[in-house]
Amino acid sequence: MEHRIEPGLVKDYRKITGPADGTDLPGSLELSYLVSTPAVVNMVIEASTEMLEDLLPSDYTTVGTHIELSHENPTLVGEPINIRLKVAEVENNKVFIEIEGYDSQGRFLKGKYERHIVNKSRLMQHAYGRFPDSTSGY
Repeated sequence: MEHRIEPGLVKDYRKITGPADGTDLPGSLELSYLVSTPAVVNMVIEASTEMLEDLLPSDYTTVGTHIELSHENPTLVGEPINIRLKVAEVENNKVFIEIEGYDSQGRFLKGKYERHIVNKSRLMQHAYGRFPDSTSGY
């Protein structure tokens, strides 16, 4: 399977954070003004998908298999952020990505993310094979 994913590829994911990015924990109203770690993880997933998808044949995609993030500093909801993803290494069907996130006050996030290149059809067959009694079928 041929693809065009190469080490050194960079994606800057820029966003002005909003209320949906805030923490939503019961009993922690004051934390709702902070960008949550789950929101940041979703941004990393979205950005990595955007970065890699067009570099693959149409019958392939990438799936996340391992993520390691340090959410080092709080960011207020409403602040602009930039999450930079950089392909550090490509090993067969594995893509290793380095992550750094910045807000107006400096770095707030760093980490590593591993995604695997997979055939969409085989992935779905494998998933439905794990759940033979599923009514959604493939």
